[in-house]
Amino acid sequence: MPTVLVTGISGFVGSHVTWKLLQSGFSVRGTVRSDAKAEQVRTALSGIVNTEKLSIIAVPDMSVDSAFDLAVEKIDFVVHTASPFFYSGVTNASADLVDPALNGVLSLLRSCAKSSVKRVVITSSIGALRCVTPTLPEGLSEVDWNLASINTFRELGPETPAPVAYHASKTLAEKAAWDFVQSTNPTFDLVVINPPIIFGPIIHPCASPSQLNTSVKMVADFYLHNTKEIDPLAAAGCIDVRDVARAHVLALTTPRASGQRILISSGPFTQEMLVKVLEKHFPGRPYPSGFTIAVPIPEVTTKAALILGITEYISLENMIVDTVWNLKNSFNI
Repeated sequence: MPTVLVTGISGFVGSHVTWKLLQSGFSVRGTVRSDAKAEQVRTALSGIVNTEKLSIIAVPDMSVDSAFDLAVEKIDFVVHTASPFFYSGVTNASADLVDPALNGVLSLLRSCAKSSVKRVVITSSIGALRCVTPTLPEGLSEVDWNLASINTFRELGPETPAPVAYHASKTLAEKAAWDFVQSTNPTFDLVVINPPIIFGPIIHPCASPSQLNTSVKMVADFYLHNTKEIDPLAAAGCIDVRDVARAHVLALTTPRASGQRILISSGPFTQEMLVKVLEKHFPGRPYPSGFTIAVPIPEVTTKAALILGITEYISLENMIVDTVWNLKNSFNI
Protein backbone atom coordinates (compact mmCIF):
# COMPACT_ATOMS: atom_id res chain seq x y z
CA MET A 1 0.00 0.00 0.00
CA PRO A 2 1.16 3.59 -0.64
CA THR A 3 2.56 5.89 2.02
CA VAL A 4 0.62 9.07 2.83
CA LEU A 5 1.97 12.19 4.50
CA VAL A 6 -0.65 13.80 6.75
CA THR A 7 0.20 17.29 7.97
CA GLY A 8 -1.29 18.38 11.27
CA ILE A 9 -1.72 14.83 12.56
CA SER A 10 -2.24 16.13 16.10
CA GLY A 11 -5.33 18.10 15.08
CA PHE A 12 -9.04 17.29 15.02
CA VAL A 13 -9.25 16.48 11.30
CA GLY A 14 -5.68 15.23 10.84
CA SER A 15 -6.02 12.60 13.55
CA HIS A 16 -9.24 11.24 12.03
CA VAL A 17 -7.76 11.16 8.53
CA THR A 18 -4.80 9.23 9.93
CA TRP A 19 -7.08 6.77 11.72
CA LYS A 20 -9.07 6.17 8.53
CA LEU A 21 -5.92 5.71 6.43
CA LEU A 22 -4.39 3.22 8.87
CA GLN A 23 -7.67 1.31 9.01
CA SER A 24 -7.58 1.15 5.21
CA GLY A 25 -4.08 -0.33 5.16
CA PHE A 26 -2.03 2.72 4.19
CA SER A 27 1.29 3.60 5.76
CA VAL A 28 1.15 7.09 7.26
CA ARG A 29 3.82 9.65 8.04
CA GLY A 30 2.39 12.46 10.13
CA THR A 31 3.77 15.89 10.90
CA VAL A 32 3.63 17.63 14.28
CA ARG A 33 5.40 20.70 15.64
CA SER A 34 7.47 18.94 18.31
CA ASP A 35 8.76 15.52 19.34
CA ALA A 36 6.76 15.77 22.57
CA LYS A 37 3.56 16.18 20.57
CA ALA A 38 4.55 13.17 18.46
CA GLU A 39 4.54 10.89 21.49
CA GLN A 40 1.16 12.21 22.63
CA VAL A 41 -0.35 11.53 19.21
CA ARG A 42 1.08 8.03 18.99
CA THR A 43 -0.25 7.20 22.44
CA ALA A 44 -3.72 8.52 21.59
CA LEU A 45 -3.97 6.66 18.28
CA SER A 46 -2.49 3.41 19.55
CA GLY A 47 -5.57 2.96 21.71
CA ILE A 48 -7.90 2.75 18.70
CA VAL A 49 -5.84 1.50 15.74
CA ASN A 50 -2.69 -0.49 14.95
CA THR A 51 0.09 2.10 14.63
CA GLU A 52 2.82 -0.16 13.24
CA LYS A 53 2.54 1.66 9.90
CA LEU A 54 2.62 5.11 11.51
CA SER A 55 5.71 7.31 11.66
CA ILE A 56 5.75 10.90 12.90
CA ILE A 57 8.15 13.70 12.02
CA ALA A 58 8.48 17.14 13.60
CA VAL A 59 8.08 20.20 11.38
CA PRO A 60 8.42 23.09 13.86
CA ASP A 61 7.52 25.86 11.39
CA MET A 62 5.68 24.79 8.25
CA SER A 63 5.80 28.28 6.76
CA VAL A 64 9.58 28.11 6.30
CA ASP A 65 10.64 27.31 2.75
CA SER A 66 11.80 23.67 2.40
CA ALA A 67 10.22 22.85 5.78
CA PHE A 68 8.64 19.73 4.29
CA ASP A 69 11.56 18.53 2.16
CA LEU A 70 12.44 15.67 4.50
CA ALA A 71 8.81 14.87 5.30
CA VAL A 72 7.85 14.24 1.65
CA GLU A 73 10.76 11.92 0.84
CA LYS A 74 9.48 8.59 -0.56
CA ILE A 75 5.86 9.71 -0.11
CA ASP A 76 3.13 8.76 -2.61
CA PHE A 77 0.28 11.01 -1.46
CA VAL A 78 -0.15 14.03 0.80
CA VAL A 79 -3.13 15.19 2.87
CA HIS A 80 -2.64 18.74 4.11
CA THR A 81 -4.87 19.44 7.11
CA ALA A 82 -2.51 21.72 9.06
CA SER A 83 -3.83 25.28 9.14
CA PRO A 84 -4.65 27.60 12.05
CA PHE A 85 -8.33 27.72 13.06
CA PHE A 86 -9.12 29.69 16.19
CA TYR A 87 -10.95 32.91 16.99
CA SER A 88 -10.07 33.48 20.64
CA GLY A 89 -6.71 35.08 21.25
CA VAL A 90 -6.15 36.42 17.74
CA THR A 91 -4.18 39.66 18.14
CA ASN A 92 -2.88 39.99 14.59
CA ALA A 93 -4.97 38.52 11.78
CA SER A 94 -2.02 38.43 9.41
CA ALA A 95 0.51 36.79 11.71
CA ASP A 96 -1.92 34.49 13.53
CA LEU A 97 -4.12 33.21 10.70
CA VAL A 98 -3.49 34.35 7.14
CA ASP A 99 0.30 34.19 6.82
CA PRO A 100 0.69 30.70 8.38
CA ALA A 101 -2.05 29.25 6.16
CA LEU A 102 -0.78 30.83 2.95
CA ASN A 103 2.93 30.28 3.53
CA GLY A 104 2.35 26.77 4.86
CA VAL A 105 0.54 25.52 1.78
CA LEU A 106 3.10 27.05 -0.58
CA SER A 107 6.01 25.61 1.40
CA LEU A 108 4.42 22.17 1.23
CA LEU A 109 3.68 22.34 -2.49
CA ARG A 110 7.22 23.47 -3.29
CA SER A 111 8.57 20.49 -1.38
CA CYS A 112 6.13 18.14 -3.13
CA ALA A 113 7.28 19.47 -6.51
CA LYS A 114 10.79 18.23 -5.72
CA SER A 115 9.60 14.76 -4.68
CA SER A 116 7.80 11.67 -5.98
CA VAL A 117 4.39 12.74 -4.64
CA LYS A 118 1.56 11.81 -7.01
CA ARG A 119 -1.42 13.61 -5.45
CA VAL A 120 -2.01 16.30 -2.84
CA VAL A 121 -5.36 16.62 -1.06
CA ILE A 122 -5.88 19.89 0.80
CA THR A 123 -8.44 20.51 3.54
CA SER A 124 -9.96 23.86 2.67
CA SER A 125 -13.29 25.11 4.02
CA ILE A 126 -16.78 26.20 3.13
CA GLY A 127 -15.39 29.56 4.23
CA ALA A 128 -13.49 29.72 0.95
CA LEU A 129 -16.82 29.42 -0.93
CA ARG A 130 -19.08 31.57 1.22
CA CYS A 131 -20.69 34.50 -0.55
CA VAL A 132 -23.91 36.48 -0.27
CA THR A 133 -25.18 35.53 -3.72
CA PRO A 134 -24.13 32.05 -4.88
CA THR A 135 -23.56 31.53 -8.60
CA LEU A 136 -26.00 28.62 -8.79
CA PRO A 137 -29.65 29.15 -7.78
CA GLU A 138 -29.50 25.91 -5.76
CA GLY A 139 -26.95 27.36 -3.33
CA LEU A 140 -23.23 27.46 -2.58
CA SER A 141 -21.10 25.29 -4.85
CA GLU A 142 -17.53 24.77 -5.98
CA VAL A 143 -17.77 27.63 -8.49
CA ASP A 144 -18.09 30.19 -5.68
CA TRP A 145 -15.27 32.04 -3.93
CA ASN A 146 -15.30 34.15 -0.77
CA LEU A 147 -13.80 37.24 -2.36
CA ALA A 148 -15.41 39.50 0.25
CA SER A 149 -13.19 38.06 2.98
CA ILE A 150 -10.09 38.75 0.90
CA ASN A 151 -11.19 42.32 0.22
CA THR A 152 -11.88 42.93 3.91
CA PHE A 153 -8.51 41.50 4.90
CA ARG A 154 -6.70 43.66 2.34
CA GLU A 155 -8.49 46.71 3.73
CA LEU A 156 -8.07 46.00 7.46
CA GLY A 157 -4.94 43.83 7.49
CA PRO A 158 -3.89 42.77 11.02
CA GLU A 159 -7.06 44.35 12.46
CA THR A 160 -9.40 42.07 10.48
CA PRO A 161 -11.91 40.32 12.80
CA ALA A 162 -10.89 36.73 13.46
CA PRO A 163 -13.83 34.97 11.71
CA VAL A 164 -13.33 37.03 8.55
CA ALA A 165 -9.57 36.53 8.73
CA TYR A 166 -10.02 32.77 9.01
CA HIS A 167 -12.19 32.74 5.89
CA ALA A 168 -9.62 34.90 4.13
CA SER A 169 -6.84 32.53 5.18
CA LYS A 170 -8.63 29.53 3.69
CA THR A 171 -9.59 31.40 0.52
CA LEU A 172 -6.13 32.81 -0.10
CA ALA A 173 -4.40 29.51 0.69
CA GLU A 174 -6.66 27.55 -1.63
CA LYS A 175 -6.32 30.06 -4.44
CA ALA A 176 -2.54 29.97 -4.02
CA ALA A 177 -2.57 26.17 -4.28
CA TRP A 178 -4.55 26.17 -7.52
CA ASP A 179 -2.35 28.96 -8.93
CA PHE A 180 0.78 26.99 -8.03
CA VAL A 181 -0.42 23.89 -9.85
CA GLN A 182 -1.51 25.87 -12.89
CA SER A 183 1.71 27.90 -13.16
CA THR A 184 4.28 25.17 -12.40
CA ASN A 185 2.60 22.06 -13.86
CA PRO A 186 4.07 19.73 -11.19
CA THR A 187 4.15 15.93 -11.40
CA PHE A 188 1.42 15.69 -8.75
CA ASP A 189 -2.25 16.59 -9.13
CA LEU A 190 -4.41 18.47 -6.64
CA VAL A 191 -7.76 17.79 -4.96
CA VAL A 192 -9.39 20.19 -2.49
CA ILE A 193 -12.06 19.25 0.05
CA ASN A 194 -14.34 22.05 1.30
CA PRO A 195 -16.24 21.08 4.48
CA PRO A 196 -18.46 23.37 6.58
CA ILE A 197 -18.28 23.49 10.40
CA ILE A 198 -17.07 20.12 11.67
CA PHE A 199 -18.40 18.29 14.73
CA GLY A 200 -17.90 14.76 16.03
CA PRO A 201 -15.80 12.87 18.60
CA ILE A 202 -12.19 13.85 19.20
CA ILE A 203 -9.36 11.31 19.10
CA HIS A 204 -6.42 13.72 19.19
CA PRO A 205 -4.56 14.65 22.40
CA CYS A 206 -6.49 17.26 24.38
CA ALA A 207 -5.91 17.94 28.06
CA SER A 208 -9.12 19.81 28.91
CA PRO A 209 -12.33 21.20 27.36
CA SER A 210 -10.72 24.65 27.28
CA GLN A 211 -8.19 23.33 24.74
CA LEU A 212 -10.76 21.87 22.34
CA ASN A 213 -10.80 22.93 18.71
CA THR A 214 -13.19 25.76 17.91
CA SER A 215 -16.19 23.78 16.64
CA VAL A 216 -16.21 21.04 19.28
CA LYS A 217 -15.65 23.66 21.99
CA MET A 218 -18.87 25.31 20.84
CA VAL A 219 -20.76 22.12 21.70
CA ALA A 220 -18.95 21.79 25.03
CA ASP A 221 -19.68 25.41 25.95
CA PHE A 222 -23.41 25.02 25.31
CA TYR A 223 -23.49 21.75 27.25
CA LEU A 224 -21.52 23.22 30.19
CA HIS A 225 -23.55 26.47 30.13
CA ASN A 226 -20.46 28.52 29.36
CA THR A 227 -22.41 30.01 26.44
CA LYS A 228 -25.42 31.89 27.77
CA GLU A 229 -27.05 33.07 24.53
CA ILE A 230 -27.84 31.71 21.08
CA ASP A 231 -26.29 33.76 18.30
CA PRO A 232 -29.28 34.63 16.08
CA LEU A 233 -27.03 35.19 13.06
CA ALA A 234 -25.02 31.96 13.28
CA ALA A 235 -26.21 29.89 10.33
CA ALA A 236 -24.07 27.56 8.26
CA GLY A 237 -23.65 23.96 7.15
CA CYS A 238 -22.23 21.12 9.23
CA ILE A 239 -20.53 17.76 8.85
CA ASP A 240 -19.14 15.01 11.05
CA VAL A 241 -15.36 14.65 11.23
CA ARG A 242 -15.69 10.95 10.37
CA ASP A 243 -17.34 11.88 7.08
CA VAL A 244 -14.59 14.42 6.47
CA ALA A 245 -11.94 11.73 6.95
CA ARG A 246 -13.82 9.39 4.62
CA ALA A 247 -13.94 12.08 1.94
CA HIS A 248 -10.19 12.67 2.17
CA VAL A 249 -9.36 8.99 1.72
CA LEU A 250 -11.73 8.77 -1.25
CA ALA A 251 -10.13 11.89 -2.71
CA LEU A 252 -6.76 10.14 -2.58
CA THR A 253 -7.94 6.93 -4.20
CA THR A 254 -10.47 8.14 -6.80
CA PRO A 255 -8.78 8.87 -10.16
CA ARG A 256 -11.56 11.17 -11.42
CA ALA A 257 -11.12 13.41 -8.37
CA SER A 258 -7.99 14.81 -10.01
CA GLY A 259 -8.06 18.58 -10.26
CA GLN A 260 -11.39 18.85 -8.46
CA ARG A 261 -12.69 21.15 -5.76
CA ILE A 262 -15.29 19.19 -3.77
CA LEU A 263 -17.82 20.56 -1.26
CA ILE A 264 -19.05 18.11 1.37
CA SER A 265 -21.87 18.81 3.84
CA SER A 266 -24.43 16.95 5.93
CA GLY A 267 -26.91 19.83 5.92
CA PRO A 268 -27.81 23.09 7.66
CA PHE A 269 -26.70 24.13 11.13
CA THR A 270 -27.71 26.83 13.57
CA GLN A 271 -27.03 27.21 17.28
CA GLU A 272 -30.77 26.92 17.86
CA MET A 273 -30.70 23.48 16.18
CA LEU A 274 -27.73 22.51 18.36
CA VAL A 275 -29.52 23.47 21.57
CA LYS A 276 -32.64 21.52 20.56
CA VAL A 277 -30.52 18.37 20.12
CA LEU A 278 -28.93 18.92 23.53
CA GLU A 279 -32.33 19.47 25.19
CA LYS A 280 -33.68 16.27 23.64
CA HIS A 281 -30.79 13.96 24.50
CA PHE A 282 -29.29 15.62 27.60
CA PRO A 283 -32.29 17.23 29.36
CA GLY A 284 -32.37 18.98 32.71
CA ARG A 285 -29.47 21.33 32.04
CA PRO A 286 -29.61 25.16 31.82
CA TYR A 287 -29.47 25.65 28.07
CA PRO A 288 -30.04 29.13 26.64
CA SER A 289 -33.25 30.00 24.84
CA GLY A 290 -33.45 31.99 21.66
CA PHE A 291 -34.10 31.88 17.96
CA THR A 292 -32.03 31.99 14.81
CA ILE A 293 -32.91 34.83 12.45
CA ALA A 294 -30.45 33.99 9.69
CA VAL A 295 -31.21 31.20 7.23
CA PRO A 296 -28.36 28.86 6.24
CA ILE A 297 -27.50 29.10 2.54
CA PRO A 298 -28.06 25.68 0.92
CA GLU A 299 -24.91 23.80 -0.05
CA VAL A 300 -24.76 21.82 -3.29
CA THR A 301 -22.97 18.48 -2.77
CA THR A 302 -23.59 17.02 -6.22
CA LYS A 303 -19.88 16.69 -7.02
CA ALA A 304 -19.21 14.77 -3.82
CA ALA A 305 -21.90 12.29 -4.86
CA LEU A 306 -20.86 11.98 -8.50
CA ILE A 307 -17.09 11.91 -8.00
CA LEU A 308 -16.55 10.41 -4.54
CA GLY A 309 -19.79 8.45 -4.28
CA ILE A 310 -20.76 10.15 -1.00
CA THR A 311 -24.54 10.27 -0.85
CA GLU A 312 -25.18 9.79 2.87
CA TYR A 313 -23.81 11.73 5.81
CA ILE A 314 -24.02 11.43 9.58
CA SER A 315 -26.92 13.63 10.71
CA LEU A 316 -26.54 16.74 12.85
CA GLU A 317 -28.41 15.00 15.67
CA ASN A 318 -26.11 11.98 15.66
CA MET A 319 -22.91 14.00 15.35
CA ILE A 320 -23.85 16.25 18.29
CA VAL A 321 -24.90 13.31 20.48
CA ASP A 322 -21.67 11.46 19.67
CA THR A 323 -19.67 14.62 20.37
CA VAL A 324 -21.20 15.09 23.82
CA TRP A 325 -20.77 11.46 24.84
CA ASN A 326 -17.17 11.62 23.68
CA LEU A 327 -16.61 14.75 25.77
CA LYS A 328 -18.28 13.18 28.79
CA ASN A 329 -16.06 10.11 28.52
CA SER A 330 -12.90 12.11 27.79
CA PHE A 331 -13.25 14.79 30.48
CA ASN A 332 -15.84 13.38 32.90
CA ILE A 333 -18.09 16.39 32.40
